[in-house]
Amino acid sequence: MLRATSLVRLLHLSLPVLLAMTFGAALAWAFAEEPLGFRDPYTGTTTDHQISTIHFDLSYPLALAAGFSVTDSRHLMIWNQLVDSEVITVTGGVSYTNCGGSFPPEPDAADHCQIGDRLPRAWPPVGSEVAGNPCLTSRFGPFMPLFHFPHPADLAAMRDWAWGEATQLAGYQAYAWGAFSTIQAPCKYTSTTVVATTMQAGSLEAFATYLHSLADYYSHRDCIAVMDAMGMPWAVHTLTDTYACDYNPSQPTADDAHGREFGAAYTDSLRTDEGVRAVYIELVARSLHREGEYFPLGLDAELTSLAGSPTLSQALYNFVHTWVFSQPLQRRQYADAMVAAILAQRQPRLRVNLPAILRE
Repeated sequence: MLRATSLVRLLHLSLPVLLAMTFGAALAWAFAEEPLGFRDPYTGTTTDHQISTIHFDLSYPLALAAGFSVTDSRHLMIWNQLVDSEVITVTGGVSYTNCGGSFPPEPDAADHCQIGDRLPRAWPPVGSEVAGNPCLTSRFGPFMPLFHFPHPADLAAMRDWAWGEATQLAGYQAYAWGAFSTIQAPCKYTSTTVVATTMQAGSLEAFATYLHSLADYYSHRDCIAVMDAMGMPWAVHTLTDTYACDYNPSQPTADDAHGREFGAAYTDSLRTDEGVRAVYIELVARSLHREGEYFPLGLDAELTSLAGSPTLSQALYNFVHTWVFSQPLQRRQYADAMVAAILAQRQPRLRVNLPAILRE
């Protein structure tokens, strides 16, 4: 089911956009939204805004296990989910957003496409205009491939920015014209550019954004490989006749490309395990070098307060494989139990603030 904000957006699209969707315009959903609402980590208030339990719920125990404070862990989980959600409204005027910045000016199709290949615009979908839109991680925007279908080089650039080793995020924008579907569009255009986001390089917000894209890489890895083999300049997602890219966001199923990422029936779930471990490795590294306040737990550490005393590695495996896609509430409940166990046994570490000259 489409999340509420996406549905509102679709209802306001013009007829060409609806036709584009009908004929297979490719949109990006990685570790797709599940039938479970956003729960504000500060108040416990639950909304009908659907989330991904990988990007959102699991982010919290992962960050806590890596040694981050409760406050920083909550911040990371919210900003991870915002890469997909962009804006999440709770109640009482409380809302969260990662929107800030501006897209580069839209390129002129006449400068890049032959006559006859300039209309309609396939990507971004008509109605998803870039002018005045500050939501740079939008799955309907020209930076969609960068944030949601990244290649290793894209991840390297994002990591440099997320760690503050680069002051700006280097990326690229993607456009396609001449058909209602990106796949069928005869004119596709990409150009490198600086992503003019208001997120500060090296900030927790930037780091959470990178973690989201890192997880998306694993979620979309097989589909990206198929798109690369097809000669596509960037990957798209809703190809229901292609196993690795089989996903319809309006009709998710337990055996589509994202449904198969949970449970024990499909080997696709193994890439979920890989993605979760990759994210944890980055969280531990960041915790040890920057914001961490507790000793990170090893993957072999037993969570003694969790039923069965599984190791952290086993608990993560349980989260992914015990329940199928349509059982996100059970995953949330298990993540809550993981949080309680992690908080009960992690140990604070002494932080020594050395003079800058000694840290060089």
